[in-house]
Amino acid sequence: MTTPPRPLRKDQLRNRRLLLDAARAAFTEEGPDLAIDAIARRAGVSPSTFYRHFPTKDALVDRLLDELTDGARQVAARAADIPDPWEAFRTVFTHGCVLEDTELRLFDILCRTSPHSARHGHRATTDLIAPAADRARAAGRLRPDVSVEDIAAFMRMADSATSLEQRRRAQDVLLTGMLHSD
Repeated sequence: MTTPPRPLRKDQLRNRRLLLDAARAAFTEEGPDLAIDAIARRAGVSPSTFYRHFPTKDALVDRLLDELTDGARQVAARAADIPDPWEAFRTVFTHGCVLEDTELRLFDILCRTSPHSARHGHRATTDLIAPAADRARAAGRLRPDVSVEDIAAFMRMADSATSLEQRRRAQDVLLTGMLHSD
């Protein structure tokens, strides 16, 4: 029988948060090829402290990607409770990309740090979109030729609009284009 891991002490929680915050800022400013030593230095901790919290750079990036998708997971959970499959899909499509522009850029940067990170980011996106898309497709509302990758790209396109009015118009046009017509 294995014992559950002990909760982190306050200083360990602080150091973990320092590392995550430093990594966010450093990846945003310096790009995907950032070294672990640079992250630790920026956080004001030693590389050994980094490794106590994250065994690899990929583990750190996975945690950052998970933090960035927390809001979208909440939207997907709310959508799962919506009885109408198209409305559930519409909710994920219009509200699932809850990241600000800088966070979207960070998500893209993080997905370019390694093949592992690219898979993790893709899996996170798929896990958020696929359930609502599958429900809408099964109900005959979503075009069968529209993939989860297409939907993610369409969401990003709409979210790149410069105003809320343009975003809503783009979302409406894209949703209409994805609607399955008999």
